[in-house]
Amino acid sequence: MIALVSLCLLQSILGVAGITFLTRALHGKAFEFRTILSAVGTGDVIIGSSLLLGSFLVMAIILSFARMHVYVPLNTAITFLVTILASIFIQHEKISGEELLGMVFVVLGVFLVARNWNV
Repeated sequence: MIALVSLCLLQSILGVAGITFLTRALHGKAFEFRTILSAVGTGDVIIGSSLLLGSFLVMAIILSFARMHVYVPLNTAITFLVTILASIFIQHEKISGEELLGMVFVVLGVFLVARNWNV
């Protein structure tokens, strides 16, 4: 289970980092094919896409040994946590105490359910 959690954490960090770079390149841009195509060659899109590819490769490794009913909820909770942290510390978004408490309950619930699963 430690290997699964570690790989899920790595996959989440790679995925959220990749999405963060893509957001920097595309957020606020007009939703037009030409505009999106012009962003493809930027450093942010290249780095973001590379990080997402890395996330996909880690997922492929995880799926080679983990059961889907264990992996998906666990990975979702970890990605949820990593996303919150990235939103606060990288994007400088404000999260209310009520929102934070709800997020804690979601993550805690997944870990309580997942703690006895066999990978």
